[in-house]
Amino acid sequence: MPETGPEQAVTSCPGCGHLLGVPDGMLGVRVQCPECQALFLAPTRDPAGNLTAPTLLPPPAPTRKKLDPLLLLPAFGLLFCGVAGLVVNGVLGYNFLTDPAGADGFVRGQIANLRQAGWFGADDPQAERDRRDAERAAEAVRLLRWVLPLAGGVSGVVFLGGLSIALRWNRRLAQVGCVAAALNFPHLCCLPGGVAGVWGLLMLASDEGRAHFAR
Repeated sequence: MPETGPEQAVTSCPGCGHLLGVPDGMLGVRVQCPECQALFLAPTRDPAGNLTAPTLLPPPAPTRKKLDPLLLLPAFGLLFCGVAGLVVNGVLGYNFLTDPAGADGFVRGQIANLRQAGWFGADDPQAERDRRDAERAAEAVRLLRWVLPLAGGVSGVVFLGGLSIALRWNRRLAQVGCVAAALNFPHLCCLPGGVAGVWGLLMLASDEGRAHFAR
């Protein structure tokens, strides 16, 4: 049974059984065991002057740290690039499937721009350009009809990776999203996605990145 004294009560920690003295002025208030750090309500005295049993309190809920700015920036980059990729690839993919003539004209326009910049087809003979451009456009349209939906799906993975960082869902999913963005596949040539992906991978591999997902 707990012992009493003139100025303090001697009780035992309900968590570990360690004996400790509680001043009479702290009876009935929350105290912490110096041995196991458990929190409990100190005993009180009943009408007869005897000590009641101490009450163990649940540990406080862990507080989550705010999102580290060094993780917030790549998370925002992944979210932005993921949404942009979904929109751009979704619209282009729909147009390529529903408007073959418009898709062919779009690709031919890109070929003409590349030729004017000297990057593609600049050495084609003038008499052969139309025929070669038609063949190239037809092949590119066939290719893009499945590449664009696939790129849209990868953009969705990029978006989920950014969301996983922001909401602390899953570190592996965040890494997959960063890899997808770093490869620049969702938008074919997206420098911001590459920067966000590499930055995110570096941060997720750090101690701060691992602690970010610790529960």
